[in-house]
Amino acid sequence: MNRFLVIGGTGVAGTAAIKAIREHFGDGAHVTVVWYGRKFEELTIGGADTVLFGDVSDPATFDQVEAASGRRFDGAFYATAMGEVGFPSHMATAEQIAQSNVLSFDPLPVIEERFDVGMSVSYSTFYNLPHQRVTYGAMAHSKAALEAWTLEPGKSRRACIRAGAFKSGSSQAIKLLVRRNAAKLAAMDDPILKEAFSGTKASEAVENLQQAVFDEEREFFGDTGTDEDGLVAAHLLLFATPEARFVCVSGKKVWLDDNAQEAPPVAAG
Repeated sequence: MNRFLVIGGTGVAGTAAIKAIREHFGDGAHVTVVWYGRKFEELTIGGADTVLFGDVSDPATFDQVEAASGRRFDGAFYATAMGEVGFPSHMATAEQIAQSNVLSFDPLPVIEERFDVGMSVSYSTFYNLPHQRVTYGAMAHSKAALEAWTLEPGKSRRACIRAGAFKSGSSQAIKLLVRRNAAKLAAMDDPILKEAFSGTKASEAVENLQQAVFDEEREFFGDTGTDEDGLVAAHLLLFATPEARFVCVSGKKVWLDDNAQEAPPVAAG
């Protein structure tokens, strides 16, 4: 029996991972899902056999996983993240990056070390596109850490799905924080931000910045508007390509890449 662990199974990426597992491996696969929220509630997650509630920054959560589903997984999908966003990534401080890594990166190598995992899969974005750089904050550095880790040798096969912008809790948080930080962003000496906020309401500037991300993806990659179907297709390509390191998806376009993106600069001090 194929066995899989999905961390963050209530989000868009985690949901796509579960659907792709079912499509590729069938109903005989066993899928354990870990989710976390402000408070516990009983959840039924489609496609999941075992559903656990736990904070993956707490080692006790992995004790719970082992007790419920054992130590061996053919694949572990790390589809959760949290960090400060809504400002340019090059302004993130070392403290902000470290705090972002607590949930967005640090548990991933712990999972690989603790469990017998065939493939460790993480999730990144095109954080170096110009219009993403001005809003992705500390999270860009956590994604860069994931990508660098993917290319390092380890106990498992490491792979990363790099996805274009899609609607999620994280994207909504970025929009909210950009709007909240509008006055500070408008005053920054950055041509993209100056153009977005000059003579424009904060709410309109936020929408314009988001649209610019989509326009940018279409310009660079030929498509945009990534959704669940695109993410499922990216997972299926990953399953079908044993040598894949990075599977990229933007809209309906899915392709392979061998290289990690360059990490953003870190704020001085």
